Amino acid sequence: MLQDTSPEFEKMWHKKWLQKTPQERVQFAFSMFSDTRRIILASMPKNLSAADQKRYIYQRTYGEPLPDDFPFRDE
Repeated sequence: MLQDTSPEFEKMWHKKWLQKTPQERVQFAFSMFSDTRRIILASMPKNLSAADQKRYIYQRTYGEPLPDDFPFRDE
């Protein structure tokens, strides 16, 4: 595993993170999820079917193909 963060910085970041309220931590996580989803959607090939869009988003999010038996909801 690549370790590109110094132990000193890691310790400082951890200390700052622990100073945040639980609400601030959740908001940060939601924000990161939302930003990541926007990046994925922007990189998606155009003209994909709804099912292929779901497959693409799953693959980019989890790094593996969507299982063939995944139950799609009706649009």
